[in-house]
Parts: sequence; C-alpha cells; structure tokens
Amino acid sequence: MPVTYARINISNFLHNLKEIKKITGRKICMAAKADCYGHGAKVLVKAAEKSGLVDAAGIADVNEGIRLRQVGVKLPLLIYRGCITEGLDAVVEYDIQPFVSCIEYAKAVEKAAEKADKKVKVHLKVDSGMSRAGCRWEDALPLARYIDASPYLELAGACTHFAVSDTLDDVDVTDTRKQIDNFNRAIDSIKGAGITIPVIHCAASGAILMYPETWFDMVRPGILVYGYAPSREFEGKLDHKPVMDLVSHVLQVKDIRKGEKVSYGFTWQAPEDTTIAVIGAGYADGYNRLLSNKGRVFINGRCYPLAGRVCMDQFMVDLRSNPYGVKPDDEVILFGEEEGAMDAFEAADICNTISYELLCNINPRVPRIYVK
Repeated sequence: MPVTYARINISNFLHNLKEIKKITGRKICMAAKADCYGHGAKVLVKAAEKSGLVDAAGIADVNEGIRLRQVGVKLPLLIYRGCITEGLDAVVEYDIQPFVSCIEYAKAVEKAAEKADKKVKVHLKVDSGMSRAGCRWEDALPLARYIDASPYLELAGACTHFAVSDTLDDVDVTDTRKQIDNFNRAIDSIKGAGITIPVIHCAASGAILMYPETWFDMVRPGILVYGYAPSREFEGKLDHKPVMDLVSHVLQVKDIRKGEKVSYGFTWQAPEDTTIAVIGAGYADGYNRLLSNKGRVFINGRCYPLAGRVCMDQFMVDLRSNPYGVKPDDEVILFGEEEGAMDAFEAADICNTISYELLCNINPRVPRIYVK
C-alpha cells in the first residue's frame, strides 16, 4: 500500500452521472480533460462508456485523446481547447472532433482531412461574450457556410461557454442571459440559412443547475461529475457525491515540549506540551502549501489541525497530547467524502481557490486506487 494515494469511488462517479441525466434528460459530454480532473481518465471514461450514461467525452489536448483511443475508448472525443496546426494530423487519425472558431482554422483542419482523405466532424464554437475562443455570434453564419460547403468537413455541432453561470449574483445572471441571447442569435442565423446543426451544446455544471434553457441537445458537466457543485451557492441543487478521497498515513508520532517549534520557517510553536504526528504527504503530492497552519485532517474519526508549514513530502498535525492513541500507519483523510473530514470545497476556500484546481493538482506520482 502506498503512503499517499487517491481513492476513487467509481460508484459515486456513476451516481453523479445518473443524477445529471435524471434532471436534464439530455445527452452528456463529460469533461475528461486534465485526466478527468485528476481522477484518472483511462479508468473513468471507460467506466462511463460501459455504463451507457455518456455520449461523448471532452478533452483539452490531442494527447489526451490519443491515450483514450489507445485503451479502447470508442466514444466521440471533443477537443475543447483546440490544437496547433501540427497536431491536426493526429486529430484526424484518432477521430477527434475539434472546436472550430474561425475560417482560417477550419481551412487547417480541412487540409489535414484532405491529406488523410477523411471527412472530419467539427463543432462551431461561438464566443457569446466570454472573449475566449470562438467566433463572434454575428460571424457564425459565414463560418457555418464554409464548413457546410467543405467536402472534408462535417458540421457535427455548435457550442459556446459561459463565464459566470456558476454564481447567483444579479450582475452575473444578467451577463449570462446576454450570452445566452447572443448564442441563440448565432444558432438562429445558421438554422435560418437552412444549415442543420445535429447537436447544440453549451451548459457546463453551473448552467445545468441554473439555466435549463441552455440544455439544448447535450450538456457538458465538469465538476459535477466529480462530486462538487461549481460554487457554494449551488450546493444542494444536485444529489452529488465526491469521487476522490485523498489519503495518506501517519509516519511517526512524537512528543514535543511547550515552546518547541515545528516545520520550515518555525511558523508554529507548541503552546503547551503536546504530541504531533508526521503525515506522509506534501505539496509535491498536490496537498497545497497554503493549508499550512490552517487545514485539518481526519484520523480514526477525529479531526486534527495542521501544525507548521506543509513540506514537499510531509507535514505535521497537532494531536493535542494524543488522548485517542493515534499511531504510525493509521490512515489519514486529507480531504474527501468521509463525514467530518475536510472536503475539497473547504480546502479550496482555505487556499483562496476552487475545488477544480485542488483536484487537478494531485500529482501523477500519487497512485489512483479505484473502488466500488
């Protein structure tokens, strides 16, 4: 058994997909990018495909798609981020569907498709107001016409992405509705020209919970799949379960005297005679250094606060004289679904970031162990 590992609950993962399917009734393109947000794409995408709950998987890099194809994934793979021209040959070879934002990129995809004598499915990406990738809504029709007329391109879908659909702030709600209006204008212009759009999709986790009018033909859940709402405001809107427990073990238990200092920088000093435990995880594993002196861990049914700075491979907790007999080899929940333990939401709040980042940053050196 490794000292530190990520325990991935496949049953919880499939439960979350079922709940998304239940409330939307739409096709699902699950976010599989960033190794399924650190959970392990090869295992989870195959489990999702076998379950029949998903219709596609979203990736951000062509190499992510290649790895999925190499383990036998047959699902449509949508590459959200796109790739440089040199990567388009692999996009064609491995049957990956790119998002196209301009005619120049459409021509590059077309050239790669012609070279391989294949027809490539593409999704027209509309920038509805986020000012990231995508064409302006008023430029969507010319791009759709180019794709529709190409012998080597097939318009498989049209999509956009929302910037602030994961908050209930009045201004953010107004801005999201503006984005929805802009996207609808783009879709109406394409359909009005007689061009068929097989799949329209734009709802990520926030829009799934807040804007049912954006569900269209397919939804694209991300963080919801892995057991967290996109923000605190959306907690309780879906019966979701965290998929990952980050687990480590106690390496050593030792007594320290009042006034003795702990870890790098001596930022923690024992207020009285006490006992500390050395835990076998650190920031190199993805346990954020900003949790120093602020986080807590869960050992044998009780919580203990961090004492001192998180090191690269270890950190310490104050056992408060260890009245409950914590000992070496005891399991430590760093964050997860265990009742009473800190979850990724709470850890992210301490670090002034989001749960997405904490999950994605679990280092590849941390083994993923899959349970049902």
